[in-house]
Amino acid sequence: MLYALCVLAALSVVVGRLLIDGRAALRAGDAAFASGDRALAVRHYLDAARLYVPGSASVRAALDRLDRVASAAESAAGSGDGAAADAGAIEQLVLARRAREAIRAGILGTRSFYTPFAERLTDSDAKLARLYARTEDARVDPGASIDARTTWHVARLARRPGPAILFVLMALGGFALWLGAAVAFFTRGLDRALRLRQGPAALAGTAFVVGFALFVVGLRLA
Repeated sequence: MLYALCVLAALSVVVGRLLIDGRAALRAGDAAFASGDRALAVRHYLDAARLYVPGSASVRAALDRLDRVASAAESAAGSGDGAAADAGAIEQLVLARRAREAIRAGILGTRSFYTPFAERLTDSDAKLARLYARTEDARVDPGASIDARTTWHVARLARRPGPAILFVLMALGGFALWLGAAVAFFTRGLDRALRLRQGPAALAGTAFVVGFALFVVGLRLA
């Protein structure tokens, strides 16, 4: 029961911190937007979107704001592609692209066994593909229409990058071994007078080092 309460308390601290930081990032984005710095606002909104807690109002609000920034910039840029646009339109297209990329990064960066706001991601990716097609150098695919280039980008954005499962399992196994070794050291490697029991202590120490190494390598390669 005590362990369960400790875990619950730790989770409450983490969740509370995420909610507080998410609201702070959202307010910072609103302040930047009000001052006219749209690029800085996008960065703060991305920070808020990444601080995900299921049901968090800050995350949803950050994604809403990013979508509004992107939509407003797309409207301001007009319908021409990057090659035919003036400097002001190009600046708006770049801003729209950054906002759409922030939506994608915020959602994909917080997925686990499910993807939050999956429908929003699909819609925003379709618009991002259009932005890529409009702003890329036409020499990449001479003669291709905007629609053809958009289709190509849609297919690429539909791919969902993910971790290497084998290395994820390695990291989890290493973490379990590392934690178990620490517990074993204090429960088996020390006697009541806190003197080392050489055999169990050495075994626990070896397991700790191996587990920590597996954990670090697994995280690095995952």
